[in-house]
Amino acid sequence: MTKLIRNMLILLIGIIIGVSLSVASYSRYNHPVKEDHSDLILLHEVIETVETYYVDKISREQLVSAAIDGIFKTLDSHSTFLNVDQANDLQSSNRGQYYGFGFEVSPVQTQLVIQTAFPGSPAANAGLQKGDILFTLNQHRVTAANQPQVLDLIKQASQGNQAIALEVKRQNSTFTVTLQPADIRLHSVQAKLLADNIGYLRITHFQQDTAKDVKSWLEHWQQTEINGLIIDVRDNPGGLLEQAVAIADMFLDQGVIVATQGRYINANETFYATTGRLLANVPLVVIINQDSASAAEILTAALRDHQRATVVGEKSFGKGTVQSLIPNLYDRGSMIKLTTARYTTPNGKMLDTKGIEPDIKVTQENGDNSLEVAKDVAKTTGQPNHDHQFDAAISWIETHNHN
Repeated sequence: MTKLIRNMLILLIGIIIGVSLSVASYSRYNHPVKEDHSDLILLHEVIETVETYYVDKISREQLVSAAIDGIFKTLDSHSTFLNVDQANDLQSSNRGQYYGFGFEVSPVQTQLVIQTAFPGSPAANAGLQKGDILFTLNQHRVTAANQPQVLDLIKQASQGNQAIALEVKRQNSTFTVTLQPADIRLHSVQAKLLADNIGYLRITHFQQDTAKDVKSWLEHWQQTEINGLIIDVRDNPGGLLEQAVAIADMFLDQGVIVATQGRYINANETFYATTGRLLANVPLVVIINQDSASAAEILTAALRDHQRATVVGEKSFGKGTVQSLIPNLYDRGSMIKLTTARYTTPNGKMLDTKGIEPDIKVTQENGDNSLEVAKDVAKTTGQPNHDHQFDAAISWIETHNHN
């Protein structure tokens, strides 16, 4: 009986190893085998020592989590460990779907400032805008010290289907809104045919269906024979690399779109344009600002370097790195978002921390309200007179239209 059990255990272990190897073979980045495990033994010993002898009780889970946090603190700010919920949220966002309140915030000095209120979301319907400052959450003051706790409470309320009350500061006034979480479908492309037959595309981020939506509009406008096209990627933080590459390819016939460089062989790729392009002879302007980053910069640089577009606005953010989502085999469902490559433009330039200097530099007076302006443009046929970057793009197209 003992021999039978032992044989069954050996068989079971063999099956587990086989399954693990099969799953690992599908991972884009296979981990190299390291013969010397003394460093891992040291880490294990430190964790066990602290767990056993430290004056206060700390669980093994807490210590492992702290060790993981310490690893990522030594890396760049874009690399992080994603637990199951965080990984699911990111993948849902890439698909353009998630459940929540529909706004993004970022810390600016001692304040939490709204960066985006997605169109059609509870936040946008309540009137929240970019630049609004979160003053209180559920009547509790937001401070520099409690920002992480505030963000956690917002996420917990979303997951628990609970409403939140926000007191918001905008310039010299404050107001209160109550938001109820809802299913949100993010539309990354807003489009409108403006006066004088000028096409307007605003790309807010690059998700799985972005290139498909852009292509649909371009094919429609190609039949209309438009006189010019504006691509607005202001406040666009980036997203999926392949979507930016696919959109750039729609305007180019040949040449490099972007190249990535990393330590592993799979991180080194060069993406080339394919034959066939849309709106070949239509004047094209790309509008950028200081919050245009990552994939938005890849698209902009590709079109500018190939002299297919003129760039208007402000110098872009300068995020020239590529992140990969690497699944964990041990903790199923969690992922590592890791910077695996840097990219170079068709002209061989690295944009990380440098950004793209526009061909025509135009800043926004009294702050940049481009997202709100873009929403207005998408709803009307007129052009707003308070968006100087938009006005400059229109003027350039009118002077370069050969029809």
